[in-house]
Amino acid sequence: MKWNFPSNNKGDIIGIGHSGIETYQGTPLKSLAREICQNSLDAALEGKTVEIEFMPFVLDTDEFPDAESLEKAFKASLKFWSVQSVKKATDFFERALKMIECGSVPFLRISDFNTTGLLGSKDEYNTPWCNLTKSSGASDKAGTSGGSFGIGKFAPFACSEFRTVFYSTLDIENVTAFQGISRITSFRREEDGDITAGVGYYGNRDNQPVYSQLNLDPNFRREKGQTGTDVYIAGFRFFSTDWKDSIIASVLDGFLYAVYTNKLVVRVSDVVINKETLPLLISEYQTSLTENADKYYTVLTSEDTVWCEDDFKNHGLIRLGLLLQTDKHQIELHRKVAMIRKMGMKIMDKGNISGIIPFAGVMIIEGEKINDFLRNLENPAHTKWEPERMEPKERIPYARNYLKSLTDYIKDCLAKLVREDDVEEIDPDVGEYLPDESSIDSGEGAYKAETLPDSIKSFEVTIPPRKSTRASFSTNGEDSVMSYEPGDVIEEEPVSGAGHKNGENRFGGYGAGFSEGEGQGENPKEHNKSLTAVIPLKTRVVCLNKDAGEYSITFVPVLSAENGRIDLFLSAESQNYEAMIISAVCISQPTITVYKNHISGLTFSANVPVRIIVKIDYYDF
Repeated sequence: MKWNFPSNNKGDIIGIGHSGIETYQGTPLKSLAREICQNSLDAALEGKTVEIEFMPFVLDTDEFPDAESLEKAFKASLKFWSVQSVKKATDFFERALKMIECGSVPFLRISDFNTTGLLGSKDEYNTPWCNLTKSSGASDKAGTSGGSFGIGKFAPFACSEFRTVFYSTLDIENVTAFQGISRITSFRREEDGDITAGVGYYGNRDNQPVYSQLNLDPNFRREKGQTGTDVYIAGFRFFSTDWKDSIIASVLDGFLYAVYTNKLVVRVSDVVINKETLPLLISEYQTSLTENADKYYTVLTSEDTVWCEDDFKNHGLIRLGLLLQTDKHQIELHRKVAMIRKMGMKIMDKGNISGIIPFAGVMIIEGEKINDFLRNLENPAHTKWEPERMEPKERIPYARNYLKSLTDYIKDCLAKLVREDDVEEIDPDVGEYLPDESSIDSGEGAYKAETLPDSIKSFEVTIPPRKSTRASFSTNGEDSVMSYEPGDVIEEEPVSGAGHKNGENRFGGYGAGFSEGEGQGENPKEHNKSLTAVIPLKTRVVCLNKDAGEYSITFVPVLSAENGRIDLFLSAESQNYEAMIISAVCISQPTITVYKNHISGLTFSANVPVRIIVKIDYYDF
């Protein structure tokens, strides 16, 4: 058994920038954990909990399989690329030679259990073994499986200082096999002068695997009947770093649901990740979690989480758990939903659900058909669904609508939950403030009960131009004073120059409204100044933080004006009350001023939205 680097037969010369390996260089450890766990879950034995081990060890160089031939290949490659002055390649081979010459090589062993193992090691192609060891861009996975591009196998090579990995398996057909793969570069062989194809194989003749078990880790040996696969990463790059934290955080972020449902147990050196240890690990590694695993764990474990189910488009079951923010939750929920496919891997955090309601959610996509459909839309890193990947391309609009329907389902369930959650008990002491039934007329003008909706909604209002009552103006030098009642709409005066408006819009969904303010503009042709109503084309008020009294006000003025003013009011059942403003910020206009319920110093541009963030002295909707 020895290393063999086949000739390229006068074909392509392969450089150091291998596209598959480079895909994972940005986040090598995170990607390693994600790809390994996904592949093992895809190969799980039915009804069994998949177990995975990440174990480091050090191997003496004289015990490394045919270290002499591999070292020779590194030296030939260094010489080959030094002539071409490719610094990235020469740096790589210098590091590799330095490590192999030091007398010992760090390894990371990754073993899974309760899986099928790598089937088809005796076939030439189109088997799990061949797709892993000798295929590029090939994958035979389908349905609820995770992988679909055949590039996940390059993640271990991105973690190797040698770009060399050994595979060993015992499959469910009781076949054992192992082989080494070194994905380096092309180089000129000394024995015949041929240039190699850039990949080398350790095993039997004709690059065939060895049909026995590989035992590199002195502390590990796969037991008889213990099916699964062992991956040995030679020259493990992160041996002296805090690699464990990255692996653990990646497992928690990407496979929280699989661990929580006992589909997966992971051992990272001396740390065990299972359902029982999740509370402690979530707390301990909270600062390392970059994909909100702590929030989704709260959703999975809270007694307040509400679960919905649906046969989505007759493509199979989807389950959605939603949790609204309350005072008893110690973490702030982030208004996103974890989208998890059946085998337990989280694909993405779905946002843009609601900018108002603080919540978090978990969606588990269990149906076979919907999993198969979404799998075709995943990017190579399995972190996003992209409808543009749909084939044939004529079905891209269908894919977009499919994803939109998933989002709409989440929004509908959330809206229903908010309506149900917003029902509060009535304080019995308020009875003394209600009128006696005998005092209510029973005639034509009888008292009619009013009801307020429980849900909090955002309204976008279009106000058509209309004739209105004339208001009184008085001008005195620089100041202009306008007399009006809340609800008045002021007609535009027929003068050239800029102006502004006093008026009011009411938004019942929030119990808050505002009237756009009063200002004045210079008239270059006349000496007098006039106040003019600036009617908004569109207006929108959104509550950002009820307890803090924070609102976002956006409107589109119908005309341009200077020295504009907006007045804010709280809308009650019978009248309006001045909304006292604590602060107001307009990014596009930093010089605005605030007094009582007025925001002054605004400049309006026709058809250009103005957005103001205000904080009012009122702590309810």
